[in-house]
Amino acid sequence: MADCFRFACLLVLAGIGSLGYGPASSTEILTPVHGSHARDGARAGSATWNDLNLTIHADRQYADLQQDQVVAEGNVRLHLAGGDLAAERVTYGRGTGLLTASGAVRFQRGSQYLQASSLRYNLETQKGELRDVYGVINFDHHTTDLNFSGSQVQPVSEAGTVDPGAPWAELPPMACPPLRPPGAPNRPVGRATTGQPSLVPPLGCPNPDGHTRHQDPPWSSLVEDQRVQGITSNTVLQLEYRLGFEGRFRPGETEEEEEGYANDPVIPAAFTNLEWRPELNQERGKISRWRFQAKSLFLTPETWTSPLVVLTNDPLTPAQLILEGRDTQVREQPDGTLILTSATNRGLLDGKLSVPLLRRIALNGDGSSWAFLSDENRRDGFYVEHTLSSRSLLGGELTLRPQLMLDRAVTGKTNAYPPVHDDSPEAEPTRQGISVGDLFGADVGYIRPVGPRGELRLRADLSTVSPRRLASQTRAEASLLHPLTVPLLGETRATLNAAYRFRVWNGSLGEQDVYTAFGGFLEKDVQLPPWGSLRNRLFWRLGLQNINTTVFDTKDLSGKTWRASGYARLTSTLPIWQGEILEDPTQALRHVPLPIRPEVSLTTFLIAHSSSYGDHSGQRYYTLGVLSDVAVGHFSRPYLDYTKLSIGSSVSIVEQRSRFSFDRAVDLGLFHVSWTQQLAGPLLLSTSMSYNIDRRSEKYGNRIDSIFELKWQRRAYGLGLFYSPERKLGGLQISINGFDWRGTGTPFIPYTPSSWPQDDR
Repeated sequence: MADCFRFACLLVLAGIGSLGYGPASSTEILTPVHGSHARDGARAGSATWNDLNLTIHADRQYADLQQDQVVAEGNVRLHLAGGDLAAERVTYGRGTGLLTASGAVRFQRGSQYLQASSLRYNLETQKGELRDVYGVINFDHHTTDLNFSGSQVQPVSEAGTVDPGAPWAELPPMACPPLRPPGAPNRPVGRATTGQPSLVPPLGCPNPDGHTRHQDPPWSSLVEDQRVQGITSNTVLQLEYRLGFEGRFRPGETEEEEEGYANDPVIPAAFTNLEWRPELNQERGKISRWRFQAKSLFLTPETWTSPLVVLTNDPLTPAQLILEGRDTQVREQPDGTLILTSATNRGLLDGKLSVPLLRRIALNGDGSSWAFLSDENRRDGFYVEHTLSSRSLLGGELTLRPQLMLDRAVTGKTNAYPPVHDDSPEAEPTRQGISVGDLFGADVGYIRPVGPRGELRLRADLSTVSPRRLASQTRAEASLLHPLTVPLLGETRATLNAAYRFRVWNGSLGEQDVYTAFGGFLEKDVQLPPWGSLRNRLFWRLGLQNINTTVFDTKDLSGKTWRASGYARLTSTLPIWQGEILEDPTQALRHVPLPIRPEVSLTTFLIAHSSSYGDHSGQRYYTLGVLSDVAVGHFSRPYLDYTKLSIGSSVSIVEQRSRFSFDRAVDLGLFHVSWTQQLAGPLLLSTSMSYNIDRRSEKYGNRIDSIFELKWQRRAYGLGLFYSPERKLGGLQISINGFDWRGTGTPFIPYTPSSWPQDDR
């Protein structure tokens, strides 16, 4: 960001540092050249200066001999290396090296935008200051957009010089903050303005204190032109938590399966796969675009500082989430990460709730996050998990989630482990004392590219770091994925997989242990040609694994045995009706990061599965299921404006059942229902439940899996409290959404003119 400001100054220096002492005619385009300033300064034409193609456009250009400075006034425009700077007045002192720009200062290069009332920058000391600053920065492209030292200037004309007749790129007008009447309700920013009266509109915006107020319109109606288009989110809207949400360690599972194409071979997951949607972007909440405001920014070669800076990930105004830093410094790290360090940082949720934040925040790294969770089976209840920013390691990316076990810290006991010296499968967990290591756990992930298209994935789940339990209580998995072209089948994906001590959820049987597994899979997901309006998708997979797991209805280990499996699933979806999304983004995105489209659809699925084991046993089953989805409303009105209801059922025919617990076909008849309802404003209630309806089963009529959630859903962030009674898992999760958009947006901190009459009501 500092480079962006610095480059704007260098543009101006290069543009007027060689101007002559004679006045330039109005609206001329001048390109400075070496030589006599007096002779060439007012001459329009094209040339190079310091090997750069540069064009200056201004109403007036002259030299102030008394001040020993050159001046450009009136609609000043500079262009260099793909960047554009606009201002009303620009000066450069030859003796002091001081450059100034004032009046509607705007700079744009690539996807970066900056505006200010004024700019002062000393080219000798490389220190400067900006006043009344607003901007948009995109960290996906900041390395390119803000790296000007190696910029190659592309000549406009064939002769290799700037073409003075080429049209100028249109810079947007100044983005002005909304005006907030005195005494207006503290929404939607409320306390966000407390202590921030210095964030006044920049020069170039209408003079707020020249306005008179005839009435008190609602604050939100004063933000009519958002100046953004094409809003997209790097999150996928998730209004429900689905079954299988904790399935981190399912053997041989691939990304396609996690997206809902297959889950071999557990029958209850059939509905899970159809309905489950990826949660918020699992790149650890990475946010690429920020809007920011500051009364002043002070630049040095290494940092920029500000007594008060506010940032938001929200493309719309009013901003639903604001980060406020006081006595702030931003410094770029050797790896390109921008670190914001403040005396105090806080988050403002809808301007009504202030949340203290860490003093040090990575603006363009994979964001850290906190979760308050509960796992009664492996962690004795409540624990806190902190996702750290990802780190580069050996050509890959390491993600670490340390955990603190709260229940163990309070009670000093654990019920999750068998006695330390008894590691047999038959050993039952007992209540026992804990060591210091039992208070801590971790979830560790590592992803590394392999070759041009392959990927290595490693994962370890530690419910304790106690040395005496580490080996027996660690779950680990490694996968190597790579595309593979097979004759007649085309491009498939090959996976080599190894896992140690993981668990699989198998419906009414609950969690089942697989002690070791290694093998490989070949799979492909095919989008079949549509049949009219019917959309069809086929997923198949062939696998060979060596497993050591428990035998059904016992705790005996099977011993290492080979398992060959085949799985195919045909999913067909018929859209019955689709409504329109709201065109106004302030309405369509009032509570959600992506617009909601009302719709009704019917989905059917056919599953065929066959497994053979080294002891000549096996399993074969066929499943037919149907699921209806109805979604109405847009989630934009105050009450009951979004309802989604999903109802489905499936029946399975089994020719032969597995003798192992982890993949045994159970719950051969299923009824599934999920319901999500907006209650009031952003408050959602969601539930998802599956019931066994197989009359031959001992579990007939039982609820075999469910999850309940109460969620505060906003466009820029979300808060969710969830619990699964069957899995004994739950917690509080906080998510922050990232966005991309076109346009500059508008300043998100409103301004109350001092000349407006105060509200004495």
